[in-house]
Amino acid sequence: MKNQWRLVSALGIVLVIIVFAILNVDSVRVNFGIVAVQWPLILVIVITLILGVVTAVLMSTINESKERSAHAKALTEAQAKIDELTAENKQLTLRLNNKGKQNRPVTEPTTTTK
Repeated sequence: MKNQWRLVSALGIVLVIIVFAILNVDSVRVNFGIVAVQWPLILVIVITLILGVVTAVLMSTINESKERSAHAKALTEAQAKIDELTAENKQLTLRLNNKGKQNRPVTEPTTTTK
């Protein structure tokens, strides 16, 4: 259902852009500082739209990459802490078992003589 809404939204945006393009076919002067050119307004709009989309995708990718690396680092640190606590647990369990053996009274073997 989510993908259907995305598709409908994308089609709506494309329709608005097409109508906007049809209404804006006049040439406009675009100044790049060194060079000034005459381009159709729709071309300027489409290029600007594409640059905006590329910028948004790059920013999103960079943020997601940072989050993934932070997540991987946190996961590594958590696994190291788990390993450390597991080793400590084994040592304490061994100490507890050994202490229990030391506190047992020593019983001498009974010998029966006949």
